[in-house]
Amino acid sequence: MSVEPAALRRFHVRPESFRQFRFAQLLLVMSAAEQASRALDLEKVAAVDFLAANPFLIFDPDSDKGEELQLLGFGLHSISYASPGQRFASRRGRVSNDLAFLVATGLVQMQVVEGFRVATVTPAGVDAAGQLVSVYADAYRRSAALVIGEVAKLNPTALYRQLEHWLQADPILFDLIDTNVVDEISPEALPLWTELM
Repeated sequence: MSVEPAALRRFHVRPESFRQFRFAQLLLVMSAAEQASRALDLEKVAAVDFLAANPFLIFDPDSDKGEELQLLGFGLHSISYASPGQRFASRRGRVSNDLAFLVATGLVQMQVVEGFRVATVTPAGVDAAGQLVSVYADAYRRSAALVIGEVAKLNPTALYRQLEHWLQADPILFDLIDTNVVDEISPEALPLWTELM
């Protein structure tokens, strides 16, 4: 019995659906930040994590960095199938839980630096990240280093504006993902929030 291509597409699973894959990506981000001597707060971790997987949201494919990323295997097709803003919102929603797991296992630690919760990799995390030696891990590691150079220097307001530009997203998306509890949402926005849940 042959299976139709349309039927196969229904069963397509993205790697980000697997916790272990997301944990590995975050470890590579934390390790790249450590090598660059940059501290990333939770918002910057989420931004770097997503943008490192989709670097052409930031970099022109015809630039030197863009050409390097293409040689590493990144392509424009990865951002064409869905709204980058929606995908970022979905991924960002998982970052806190994924980091909590890495903290619980001693691979990442959290600190408060100048009022921001900052995530840093532990020596055990550096060792674990060093054991990730696939072609994708090497490419993602390099992409993360390039993205960190763009993101780490931004203050929270500038990061918000840049994400709006890079992701071509409506600002309401960031307002919703920055809200932690339903009590913080205005009564007018509650029907929309309920639909998104």
